[in-house]
Amino acid sequence: MTKVIIDYNATVVTPIANGVNIPIPTSPAGVSIATTSVYIDPANPASTTNRVELNATFGYRSISGAPEIIVRLWRAGTEIYYALAGDAFDGVDEYSLVSLQMIEHAPLGTQNYQLIVENRNAASTARVIGPITFTAIAIGG
Repeated sequence: MTKVIIDYNATVVTPIANGVNIPIPTSPAGVSIATTSVYIDPANPASTTNRVELNATFGYRSISGAPEIIVRLWRAGTEIYYALAGDAFDGVDEYSLVSLQMIEHAPLGTQNYQLIVENRNAASTARVIGPITFTAIAIGG
């Protein structure tokens, strides 16, 4: 069966390292570093079998300790994905680049997504420094 692109959206907060300087708060607090959205048209027959593919990339810098960065994706205020991005800082791996992908069947209508990060190790600090990109593509059919 032929696949149809229903909608696509991309957010580029910064395309470079050191383009931002966002402190990553300690869990359970988190900070939204990017948003994106797609419109899944109820009038489009391909929308009933939609899949939304989310792709995100962000860079962070470990400042002290061994940060354990949790990445969360939210849709309409509800968490739909989370993963531990890393805890590799040992004095050598100060900079990290994280890429992730998530696929879901989404409800019809406008779907708003947030990319949220937090640090679950209170004895450490880290900052998002960029790049930050966040894309969503809705495919149906």
